[in-house]
Amino acid sequence: MDQPTGEGGQTTRRVQRTINFDRSVLERARAAATYLASYEPQAGVRSLADIVNPAVLAYVTELEELYNAGEPFRPVLRMPSGRPAKR
Repeated sequence: MDQPTGEGGQTTRRVQRTINFDRSVLERARAAATYLASYEPQAGVRSLADIVNPAVLAYVTELEELYNAGEPFRPVLRMPSGRPAKR
């Protein structure tokens, strides 16, 4: 069963989502993005997304390797809200 869960949606290159960061992590990432965009164009960082997207991709790839035999996890269109139940 490799079908996405949840309701179908329109696929686009970028989507806006609300997520919570630890304040110190967010402040450091914003400072890095601002500095690099202004003073180090060769870094290829023009926005916070240029830092967040590669970092999330690297971690998800690591999780796929560790927990799903290197395969992508089954797509999910809607995540349940709230904290997951304790097992």
